[in-house]
Amino acid sequence: MKRSKVRGPADAHATTSRLLDTAERLFGKHGYDGIGMRALALKARVNLGAATYHYGSKKALYIEAFMRRFRPSNAEQLRLLRQAQAHGRALSVDEVVDCMARPAYAMGVAHPSFSALLARNLIAPPVFMHAALQREVGVTVQEYVGALHRCLPGVPEEPLRARVMFAMGSVMMFCANIARLPPMRRRVPLEPVFQELARFVVAGLQAPPAGTAVPRVDAVARRRAAALSSAPLP
Repeated sequence: MKRSKVRGPADAHATTSRLLDTAERLFGKHGYDGIGMRALALKARVNLGAATYHYGSKKALYIEAFMRRFRPSNAEQLRLLRQAQAHGRALSVDEVVDCMARPAYAMGVAHPSFSALLARNLIAPPVFMHAALQREVGVTVQEYVGALHRCLPGVPEEPLRARVMFAMGSVMMFCANIARLPPMRRRVPLEPVFQELARFVVAGLQAPPAGTAVPRVDAVARRRAAALSSAPLP
């Protein structure tokens, strides 16, 4: 009598890896509603029963396919910020932005195949992803808002919270587009491009709150000139 093959942890890991790789690619290409669980299992070369056993539903598989890339990046953002704050000195806006942006940038460089799924969830995520993302990033957003509020006491907390979300969205959209670069361009160091992104985010965070009068350049220049003219000679 033929004995059934006993499957161990290595087999289970290979199955889940194929499912997640396939889900990342096909959900990114077709969207959540564009492909079913049976087709995903077929493309991943696993039976439908195994797919259901490991993830239970298409919704759970979609969430995990996204979170396996996003979750480590989010955790690293939080780790870097806490590590920087542990030294006890006040951080600059540039330092806070670097803690925020570098993990996401590294994710985009390391996993270009994730870009389509990332872009879909930035632009038009399935309804259930709103709650999943909120659970994942809630603590991170709160700690970044707190860190930036200490850097920018003149910006009220609610506008600052919105700016943190705008900043994270800009960083993630940059990461989602790394895969669009031609292969030759992807081999060129992207650090100068990253620095431009960081400068853009810093400028937005530091801008005066909406409704605040911004001094005209000529008025600022006149005040500086007046101050210099009234300063005592050495």
